[in-house]
Amino acid sequence: MIPRRPLGRTGIALSALGVGTTRFRAEDLRDEEGLDRCAALLACAVRSGVNYVDNAFSYAEGKSEELVRRLLRLVPRESVRLAVKSNSGSDPAADDVLRRVAGGLERTGAERFDFLYLWSVLSAEELRYILRPGGPYEGALEAKKRGWAGNVLVSSHAPAKDAAEIVDCGAFDGILVSYNFLSRRETGPVIDRAAARGMGVLIMNPLGGGLIPQNEALFSGARLPGDASTAQAALRFASSREGVTCVLAGIADSRDLDQALAAFDGWEPDDGERSARESAAASAAAAPGLCTGCGYCRAACPLGLPIPEWMQSYNRSLLALPKELYGLTDREQIARAAVLGKLMQDFSLLPESGESPCVACGRCARVCTQRLPIPERIASLFQMIRAGRASETDRRERLDTLLRKPGWRRAAFWPASAAAARVLAEYRRFFGEPEFETVFFDSHPSPGGFEGQPVHAPGELAAVKPDAVIVVSFRYGEEIAAAASREAAGIPVLRLYEDGDAPWIY
Repeated sequence: MIPRRPLGRTGIALSALGVGTTRFRAEDLRDEEGLDRCAALLACAVRSGVNYVDNAFSYAEGKSEELVRRLLRLVPRESVRLAVKSNSGSDPAADDVLRRVAGGLERTGAERFDFLYLWSVLSAEELRYILRPGGPYEGALEAKKRGWAGNVLVSSHAPAKDAAEIVDCGAFDGILVSYNFLSRRETGPVIDRAAARGMGVLIMNPLGGGLIPQNEALFSGARLPGDASTAQAALRFASSREGVTCVLAGIADSRDLDQALAAFDGWEPDDGERSARESAAASAAAAPGLCTGCGYCRAACPLGLPIPEWMQSYNRSLLALPKELYGLTDREQIARAAVLGKLMQDFSLLPESGESPCVACGRCARVCTQRLPIPERIASLFQMIRAGRASETDRRERLDTLLRKPGWRRAAFWPASAAAARVLAEYRRFFGEPEFETVFFDSHPSPGGFEGQPVHAPGELAAVKPDAVIVVSFRYGEEIAAAASREAAGIPVLRLYEDGDAPWIY
């Protein structure tokens, strides 16, 4: 039996294990039979004691809400808690959030959502944008007032300092954060802070995006007696921190589900196990060659450089990585994307240029408890930054070349997504408000629009007549560029990314 725990002060009890809808295989999302298989797997989870299914409009290649609709034909509505998610990039105003929730109710067939997430808040600056008068938070409160949704939660990938501000603002009933062996130092204090405020805490990425099971031997030291695998130990580790209510596991098939269920069936940690798991995880994260984030190097650096953050990001290059990441298959590019993703997503560090400020004095290496070759790793990290064109200077030059120098009067962005929102936010940060009109296209236009504007279908490209189409997707850039070119009728189609670039958003 899977235990249930209170979600902060909401009065709701959730199963210690929740299941997500982001890991289903692409081939299972392309036809009716495949969608039915996915829904049946979710129903099996619910019948086995899971009472939270995590979904969002863009998950499962945009089929997540359809999967929920099919799930509700198989299980009673009262047996499962459901959420709707709204992102400030696609839903920047209160009315946009209301349209998102209303559309979600229609597409899932649910009469009410238990939770409304303001989703993927990446910084304290974005938090303030969300809470502004007329902003998304006002829309969330109105949806709650209308009875469309229950508690208002937040999902965040913000660095620890910004995440603490999100917790302390007091606007949310719960928070969904990433927590695992690799992020314990950064995220652990955020969880403690949220629990102390009476917020519910849910965990995503307990397996480190697959890095932990892919490095079974390296992290095997985190296993305690009774753990069937390192992956099971990772799930239990995330769940064992005081204040955590529910840990989300992605499932692609019955094997994934059975393994997740086995980790929680009849299991509930006591204080002794919590302490043992924290010690084992710390030991596993300190495997030979890996930075532990102790911070001695920072104190020794005459320039005060963020060496612990650099070195913990560099750790990713030392781990076994997946064969495919963000659509990349080249091993060097995968390692670069993994390292820079950690640097940008977890630590919000984007260097001004690709030239390292390190003077190679060696003081950091002399105090390193792991005896790591820190100056050499810093040099390698900045080589990755240069190769991936991932600095502030690189981004500024790319936007200048794509959007300022040509003097466009109307620029189209495709797809209408968080990536487009990030590109425009970066443009405003570097250059101020755009001198050109923005229009948005998407292969599957959202009826709620994007950034307060309508989203056009591909077939409308010739009628809208932008001066250029800017393809901002990293993973599907080639396919989108090809689709845009077929409809463009002589309109230039330009890609944000060049070969070898690192993503701007993770």
